[in-house]
Order: sequence, then C-alpha cells, then structure tokens
Amino acid sequence: MARRASRFPLRARIAWHALTRSAGRRPPVEDMRRVLIAHNLLLGDTLMLTGLLARLKDRYPHARLVMTCPPAFLPLYEGRPYGVVTVPFDPRDRHSLDRPRALGPFDLAIVPAQSRHGWLARAAGARWVRGYAGGAWYYRASLDEAISPPDRLTTLPDMMAALAGSNRADGERFDPKDWPAPGPGRFVPPEIPYAVLHLGAGSPLRYWPAENWRGVASSLAQEGLHVILSAGPGQEALAHAVDPEGRFQNVAGRLDLRDMWHLLAMARLLVSLDTGIVHLARLTTTPSVVLFGPGQAALYGPGLFYRDIPYRAVTVTDMPCRNETLLFESDISWIQICKREPEDCAFAARCSTGILQENVLGAIAAVLAKKQP
Repeated sequence: MARRASRFPLRARIAWHALTRSAGRRPPVEDMRRVLIAHNLLLGDTLMLTGLLARLKDRYPHARLVMTCPPAFLPLYEGRPYGVVTVPFDPRDRHSLDRPRALGPFDLAIVPAQSRHGWLARAAGARWVRGYAGGAWYYRASLDEAISPPDRLTTLPDMMAALAGSNRADGERFDPKDWPAPGPGRFVPPEIPYAVLHLGAGSPLRYWPAENWRGVASSLAQEGLHVILSAGPGQEALAHAVDPEGRFQNVAGRLDLRDMWHLLAMARLLVSLDTGIVHLARLTTTPSVVLFGPGQAALYGPGLFYRDIPYRAVTVTDMPCRNETLLFESDISWIQICKREPEDCAFAARCSTGILQENVLGAIAAVLAKKQP
C-alpha cells in the first residue's frame, strides 16, 4: 500500500492535465515538429525502442524527438542518439511530468508498451496518441490510434518500430555511428582479447547451472580468451558459485551502465542469459550468444534492425509451460513466454537448466567464426 500511495501524487497530476489542460486532439501531419515516446520500461525493453527512434528520425528528420526514461538509463543517451532528448521519468516523483510538458506540445506521441502511459502523453501536451490496443478500457481511452498487434511472429524491436508507420523498402539497419558512446566510467577494460559471461537475470528461473558456466569459461580460456564474469548488484554469489577458486576476472555487482557499455564494446564475445545486457551489447555491436529460458527467443531476437550483428540464440524448444500469451497487456496468439514466479514453477526451471552446454559451445563457435543463424 505504501508503494501505491507514493505514486498517487504524479497520477493525480497526470489525470488533471490530461483531462483539463491537454492540447486539442488533432491527427498528425507529415511536417512533424515534436514527437514524444512515453514509457517507463525496464532496460532491455527501453533499448528495444532503438529501431523506433531510427524510423522516426528517418520519417521526420526535422522533428524533435523526446522520450521519457527511467533515470538510471540516462547516461546511455547522453550522446543523443538519433537526436532524441531523454527526460527522467519516475512514477514516484510528482515532478516527472514537468520536463515533458516544458518540451511540448507534441504533434504525435507514441506509447510503445502499456496503454496507461497514453494519459502521460496527453498530460504532456500530445495532440495525437498512438499505441497498441491493450489494457483496460480506461487506459485505451487515452489512445487516438489503437493499433492491433501483428498477427504473425514478429520480434519486439520490429513491433516497436512499426508504431512509427511504414518504413523504407530496404528496412532500417543499425549503424553504430548513430549511437555515440557514453563518457568513460570507472572501469578500464583489459587490453587483451576477452569474453564476458553475464550470469544474472531478473528471475532465478532464467539462471543456468554454475557447472555449465564453469565449463564454458574453461573452454573459452583454452581458446586463448580472457574470461570476465559479470552479474548485476546483489547477484555476486552467482559468480562465486561459478568460480570459487578465483580463476577468472570477476566484476559482478561492480559496474554501472557506463562501465558495462565500455566493457562490452571491447569484448570479443558476450554469452548471457536473456536480460537487458543483451540489448546493450547490440548497441556496441558485440557478437553474442543468448540463453533463453522462460522467454521466447524469436520474440526478443535482433530482428531486421540488428541483422548485421553476429548473434545466436540457444533455447529448449517446445516447453509446454512456455504458454502465456500476454505481452504489454495485449493477448497475442503467437506469443509463447512464461512469466511465472519461482514458487509457481512446476518444472524446476527445465526451460533454462535443460539448455545443453554443448549447444552453447556450438553457438559460440559459430558466432566467433562470424556465422549467422
């Protein structure tokens, strides 16, 4: 209850501005001057909006792009990729509405995930709000254009980009020159060839057994690569379990997003669970092997936008419990994911623990040889 109460002041401000002071609704025109992307997503989902930014910049080259963003992610955007201006948004901070309102009004606002943020867009002065149709009716009521999700398998980055409208005939491709690197952090990457093994994820159901990680690390070391073990804050025990003897470099829990950017940018390879670091590695064009447990590999893959970056997904196919179809409040028939909590898992996380070490090593060999799936 305390957490809900802490969000009430901002919600009340959003409702007041959205219902009483927002600009009149007006369909967007080709001569866009200001476009808002309104969301409060996790790291991976936020970075999957990159294709959307690229398409908006391509379609409306003279428009000012503004995007709300959790404060912790702002350092990644300090170089203003695609010209986007990021403004901090924290649902517990009642002043989070001030900055987007100051940069409005907006000819178009795009709500890439939960339709509830359509009210945020309208309160910020959006004249037209577009998003995917999903969520309760009182959230969908904020949308002027409620787009139906695709009826066939589509990667999430491509789904997000589609909200900008039609793309070029050849499709957009990620160009690393479009995303300037953030300033240096505290960590200095080694000057020898190395691989990063990212052991952590948002749910323990995604974890891979320590002995499997140990085997991969040893194999990479035998190939002449320095091995760096990584995990997020509070997940340091994962690295200790993999390497209790301290054979490999351990940075678990020690790096912020600036440090991670520069660590990945110089790496020969990333091997990671399905987590936000994977999407950061795409911005640094780091060859990657990704282990998918509860997540759907085809949904969170690189799509057309990142098709030039060496990448392999490894997963256990046909898991009967990977059967949930709800994504961002929309029920989509071809979605196959699992969002259960550990205490609700009846299969002992076999979707993750069942990934074979030999399959991961095969994917690593293919990526290092610059082969594509």
